[in-house]
Amino acid sequence: MIRNEALPITNYTLSRGDKQQLSAPVGTALKRLAPLLAGEKRIVTLAFAAMLVTSASSLLGPRIIGRTVDIYIGSGNFRGVLVSSAILLGVYLCGLLASYYQTLAMGTVGRTVLFKLRNTLFTKLQELPLAFFNQNKAGDLISRINNDTDKLNLFFSQSLVQLAGNLFLMTGAAIFLLALHIRLGIAALLPAAGVLIFTKFISGWVKRRNLKSLQSLGGMSAEIQESLSNFKVIVAFNRLDYFREKFSDANQRNFTASVASGIANGIFMPVYGLAFNLAQLIVLSYGIYLIAAGTLTIGLLISFLLYVNSFYMPLRQLAMLWSSFQLALAAVDRISEVLALESNMPIIPVASGDEGAAPSSLLEFERVYFSYTGGKEEVLRDATFKLQRGKTYALVGPTGGGKTTTASLMARLYDPTGGRVLLDGRDIRSYPPEARARKIGFILQEPFLFTGTIRDNVLYGNEQYRNYSDEQLVALLNERNVGGLLSRFEQGLQTKVTSTGDGISLGQKQIIAFMRAVLRDPEILILDEATANIDTVTEQQLEQILERLPPSTTKVIIAHRLNTIANADEIFFINSGEITPAGSMEHALDMLMHGKRVS
Repeated sequence: MIRNEALPITNYTLSRGDKQQLSAPVGTALKRLAPLLAGEKRIVTLAFAAMLVTSASSLLGPRIIGRTVDIYIGSGNFRGVLVSSAILLGVYLCGLLASYYQTLAMGTVGRTVLFKLRNTLFTKLQELPLAFFNQNKAGDLISRINNDTDKLNLFFSQSLVQLAGNLFLMTGAAIFLLALHIRLGIAALLPAAGVLIFTKFISGWVKRRNLKSLQSLGGMSAEIQESLSNFKVIVAFNRLDYFREKFSDANQRNFTASVASGIANGIFMPVYGLAFNLAQLIVLSYGIYLIAAGTLTIGLLISFLLYVNSFYMPLRQLAMLWSSFQLALAAVDRISEVLALESNMPIIPVASGDEGAAPSSLLEFERVYFSYTGGKEEVLRDATFKLQRGKTYALVGPTGGGKTTTASLMARLYDPTGGRVLLDGRDIRSYPPEARARKIGFILQEPFLFTGTIRDNVLYGNEQYRNYSDEQLVALLNERNVGGLLSRFEQGLQTKVTSTGDGISLGQKQIIAFMRAVLRDPEILILDEATANIDTVTEQQLEQILERLPPSTTKVIIAHRLNTIANADEIFFINSGEITPAGSMEHALDMLMHGKRVS
């Protein structure tokens, strides 16, 4: 049996609130953030320079005040006091202007990072296979794109430079404390040592609480999205109580996680405040003793108290900024979890044996095996068959037998776990997505339409006719024998369509899907129960359209209505992992009735 190079059964399930995720180290998380600032180096550099100016102005102030007290106030030199006051005012004004520029610059950086990160995330989602979206809830993905990226925006715009500035200010204040009086400086910094040990010990727990809060928020978003998407069913079965209960449970989990996160984030402030009060008490008590001993002046004690304030006030601000930092790191973990994923459906090089080979069939299954992630049984086992150009094939079988899976493998919505699917003699995995999409058309039982007009939906993914006028497009649809379907819509191509499908029937959505597929002139057209929701008259009209397709078009039809497959050139019966040629219509019906191969 031929096995693929990379096993496509990949677990793409992202962590949720009910799972514990190990957080990445701070350094690793910061490395993940660094590329986001790559294009903003100049602004970030200027912002950090402004931060240094702001911090320097704060550090110069206490020293100027202490010298003024000892030299000018003690001697009654009023002119010296005025000069020192003017210098102090100039220093603080420089700090004010630098602080304003820093806030403005980092606000711009934060919004730019938010824009780039959301684009990067959305682009990554587009690169991932269908299996990823089957394994994860849309609401949680929306939460990662909206809420988690916004947490990073707040961190970059409000907290990053403040965090660095406070660290610089604390370092400068500590240097001044030790330089002015080594023993008094050590005494002033003793409470800070205890705070640092406490912070290191508790940071991991705080980050886990923040991660749990973000995960619960994503879970609640997923619950809301799922319930609203199926609201018609909920109303039809009068199960609003079920909707309320599920939302209440998700909301309760989010509330509990948010409270726990708030408690964790709030624990730093009182501890840092206590350290500040202890440091002031120590400096004041020890300072008075040193003044009495004649080894310290009053001005120097005032400077010391101001530097203690300059050291511990940023430490208290760090309590708030640290919680923002922890929240940002938790958001980075969730975002990085998506960005680190790689598609298990890469484009592979064309095999040397396939180059220039004359294909014996348009599409071929070559000993194909397939099973879904977490599936206990293989959906297909050793499936081998060929589809010839221009013929019509029908896939029949019981519900859950593997018909839609087989069609999905034909269109490379999934890759087989074993064997190969060949398109025009080449491994289908060697085709770029755009080339494969041009060759294969797929009409689903419940097609999805985008908000816009019928014109927008008919031309979706078809750039060839994007610049056509409505008149030219109608003429083109008439050439493809589908122009008559537009009469079902009062405003023709300009009929408004919403993604929810309000105001348009499921049958009309199917008609639009037919026009979209036929306009692309695919070599293979797959119809998965495409006429199940269409009235008999429209079904007959669509069958006539299918008959008028180019003779080279290969049609693959999945249907439960026997009249739909009566004119097929060949019928395949699919069940229990096997694909068996059914032969005649009567034989196919007998196999369908018995649910197994008939000898």
